[in-house]
Amino acid sequence: MAASALYACTKCTQRYPFEELSQGQQLCKECRIAHPIVKCTYCRSEFQQESKTNTICKKCAQNVKQFGTVDGKLLCWLCTLSYKRVLQKTKEQRKTLGSSHSNSSSSLPEKDQHHSKHHHHHHHHPELNTDSGGTDNFVLISQLKEEVMSLKRLLQQRDQTILEKDKKLTELKADFQYQESNLRTKMNSMEKAHKETVEQLQAKNRELLKQVAALSKGKKFDKSGSILTSP
Repeated sequence: MAASALYACTKCTQRYPFEELSQGQQLCKECRIAHPIVKCTYCRSEFQQESKTNTICKKCAQNVKQFGTVDGKLLCWLCTLSYKRVLQKTKEQRKTLGSSHSNSSSSLPEKDQHHSKHHHHHHHHPELNTDSGGTDNFVLISQLKEEVMSLKRLLQQRDQTILEKDKKLTELKADFQYQESNLRTKMNSMEKAHKETVEQLQAKNRELLKQVAALSKGKKFDKSGSILTSP
């Protein structure tokens, strides 16, 4: 059997048979386990993990480095969603608060009432900076932090499970390949042995046929079976 050509893994550049490298990125078994494709915690885009602890992509890592963990200047995809949800809740609470408030302040002149309502509504602008009445902002930030933390934990667990499954799969694959090549080797050697046996038998047969032919002409044989010349 001719040895198949070897190809370099794009990560560690060691050489492997083509079928052992992954399709898209041409990575070997070890590199696939060491650098799996994971989803970024912040923007949910897929990227290749450089180390086990690395759960955010290069772009988000850059942003976190530049802006810190997103204190209102820049929200990641998950935080934006949570933020919008909480914002919706506070808006609804405001509405109910506002209506009860306007009843109590009905003694105010029309203009003042309008002004107080307007001011109340303007209180919450999307940058998460704490203003004078901003305790709800503080609560919001804590809620978001909690949510991010639990999502991170969930993600890590999921990554772990995926990693373990991937590892198991790779092991099974390797085992299967090993068994297969073993079987092939065994079959080859059996075939070879069979061939040799057949050849030996054919040679023996030819020898016996020669002896039969010689006998029929009345020649004599010694013990070893070689023909003696007749006197």
